Amino acid sequence: MSDLLRKKQPGKIQRSQTVVPKNTFNIKDLETVPEKVQEPESTPVSVPKKTTVSNLVAEKSTTVRVNMSTKSKLNALVTLGIAQTVDEVTDLLINDYLTNILTKDERKQFEIILELYKRKMK
Repeated sequence: MSDLLRKKQPGKIQRSQTVVPKNTFNIKDLETVPEKVQEPESTPVSVPKKTTVSNLVAEKSTTVRVNMSTKSKLNALVTLGIAQTVDEVTDLLINDYLTNILTKDERKQFEIILELYKRKMK
């Protein structure tokens, strides 16, 4: 226990060599950087982008609980390039369901219920 009370003299720290970076930055180098060689222009094929409701209005994000298999299916559709995000895939599927499967009366009911939900969120 008496060893704990004695103060030990700290050892000397040996200095090592100064480290020098391989490359250094100089603002003048930026001004004299040669321009990149331009590659021959190729005509990229552009796919017309469909605008969905989610693209028009920036809304708050939320979570929806779905099975892992449903999540995997949605992500597979995104990977195939159907849409950019899972949200857009979901919008496309809902819009397709509304136009092709629901009857006129069911669509009207859907619009009324959707409007009620929108008012409730405000």
